Amino acid sequence: MQWKKVKFMADKVGDEFEGYVTGVAAFGLFIELIEHFVEGLVHVSTMADDYYRFVESAHMLRGENSKKVYRLGDKVKVQVVRVNMDLRQIDLGLVDILSRVREGERGPRRSHARPKFEGRGRKQRPGRNERQKARGRRRK
Repeated sequence: MQWKKVKFMADKVGDEFEGYVTGVAAFGLFIELIEHFVEGLVHVSTMADDYYRFVESAHMLRGENSKKVYRLGDKVKVQVVRVNMDLRQIDLGLVDILSRVREGERGPRRSHARPKFEGRGRKQRPGRNERQKARGRRRK
């Protein structure tokens, strides 16, 4: 059945459709097209206007800077970007993000969040050389 759906969508690359978010994962959004009942994936790598974080408890992706939210059940407008017959996959892109990226409004490529071990009031664990030096000082 999936192969038939992918074959049906093969000549629709570049076309725009409306759909609903039927699944949210750390790697992207699953969208079911209203008109054709076909499901495709909007990968987070195509969402280049911001750095999106996955919030598992709320089933959503949230933009770090723009605070834009995509959650389960949202109605979105997508464009068919690629159809892979071998893998039976349909790759989609969100129309509003694709148009902003084409205009040159690219967001950050990395998160602005600091790793947990940096500067949050906790001491960092000393490296191996520093630990060996400290042991040597204690033995003397």
